[in-house]
Formats: sequence, C-alpha cells, structure tokens
Amino acid sequence: MREPSDSDPNRRSRRRGVGSIRRMAEFLSAAWIAELDAAARGAADLVIDAPLVVEQVVDDGTGVTVRYQVRIGPAGASVSGDTGASADVVLVTDRATAWAMHAGTLRAQDAFARGALKVRGRPELLAGRADLFARLDRAFAPVRAGTTLPNDGR
Repeated sequence: MREPSDSDPNRRSRRRGVGSIRRMAEFLSAAWIAELDAAARGAADLVIDAPLVVEQVVDDGTGVTVRYQVRIGPAGASVSGDTGASADVVLVTDRATAWAMHAGTLRAQDAFARGALKVRGRPELLAGRADLFARLDRAFAPVRAGTTLPNDGR
C-alpha cells in the first residue's frame, strides 16, 4: 500500500520509477552544449574579475566543424554555441582528441605537445588559472559522466 504522500489527489504516483532513464546528451551536440551551459551557470564558484572567453573548435572528420565558447567573468560562467563574441583563446582539434580530453583520458598539454591541439589567440591568459579550470572541470563532471558518443561510426 502506498503512503498518502506517494500519491497526488487523483491517486497517481508521485514517484518516478526506480532507475528512470535520462536521455544522455551526445558529444558535441546542441543538447550537450546546453548541458555544459546549465552546469557552468549552476557553479557559483566560477567567477573572475576580468572576463575570459575560450573557444573550442572541433573538426568532426566529416567536414563539419563544431564550435562553442566557454565564457567566465564577473557575472559567472556560461557555454554557448554562439561564437559571435571574440575569443581570448581558441583551441582547435579533431573529434577523437576532443573526446579524449573531455573524457579525461588525455590532458590538453599532452595533446598540444604531440600536435593534436592547436592554440590560437592569447594563451598566456590561461597561465596561473589552474584553480579556475579545476572548478570548471568539477562543474562539468556530471555532464561528462552522462555524455555519449553518437553511434554513427565517426
């Protein structure tokens, strides 16, 4: 028998099924960027005095390029597929390298050292910001855990 608090006035269950399935966002999709944005906006510790915009450019190997920007400033952080704003730093890579960095199996500095990651703009703005990027990494962890690669052979 259900507890009174388990049902609404029409006797429908208020509980979600055990193991309810949440659709996982596909890597580099608009839904994935939206999840990153929600995570960034929800992280109160992602605030810095001088705004910083880092753009990621990923060649997916099929002639399609995905771009998104991570913006961090006095009002907090956000992520957007709208790359109309000028970026301070642009990171350019292929899809496999981007996935490995996203999954945490490849560090950006290692990808850079082997030529799989190109850096444009003002990379000196990233210096001394390890703590900021660690906080960003923590904010993105739930998204990372729920991200899938599209099952399309790419």
